[in-house]
Amino acid sequence: MVSKLTGRNFILDPRVKGKVTIISAQPVSRYAAYQIFLSALKAQGFTAVPGAGGVTKIVPVGEGKQGASTSKRVRASAGDQMVTQVIVVQHGTATQLVPLLRPLMAPTSQLSAYAPANALVITDYAQNVRRLSRIIDDIDQPISSEVTVIPLKHA
Repeated sequence: MVSKLTGRNFILDPRVKGKVTIISAQPVSRYAAYQIFLSALKAQGFTAVPGAGGVTKIVPVGEGKQGASTSKRVRASAGDQMVTQVIVVQHGTATQLVPLLRPLMAPTSQLSAYAPANALVITDYAQNVRRLSRIIDDIDQPISSEVTVIPLKHA
């Protein structure tokens, strides 16, 4: 049904089994239908991985990490699709961020620090990668070592 609606071709892993019922009170666009489909897959422990030749593979989440698309910035349209993003830490140490970020991730997600480049490699659902990226941006700030001298008038 989703293939027919979106014009996408799918290959199903033999382990992908189950039934999903989606009810909508109003018509949805092709884009919205695909995002709903990705959310339904996520709820069942599966994910969609773009493959060669425009074919999308439906696989268990654990294997979706290996085929996740990579980019420097995750598109907002990726939604519940598994992606990998590399984030270079500018003002801190990537290895110090790992224990802070890991509790914010699902057990099926992947987080690694690559010390020579001071970078984090995050594989998770796109919406969570975007959230983690915002957290890293908020934390990765320059540390000010500026000294301020305040003259005293009555002491």
